[in-house]
Amino acid sequence: QKSPNTITEVVELKMFENKMTQVKLAEELGIGKSKVSEILSGKRKPDISFLKGLHTVLKIDASFLLEHS
Repeated sequence: QKSPNTITEVVELKMFENKMTQVKLAEELGIGKSKVSEILSGKRKPDISFLKGLHTVLKIDASFLLEHS
């Protein structure tokens, strides 16, 4: 199994592991689900608050997030 190379891949993996939907992730991050959807589909760049939220909520490594944002 290859390790995830993008923020979207790692977020989707963590969401799967946590049985979390995009709606639930949006609630946890305190942002709209359309923003989550746009970021994960690549239509929108992740902003700092989104990255901080991923680090806090999904426990994604901060250096990975910085390197791939």
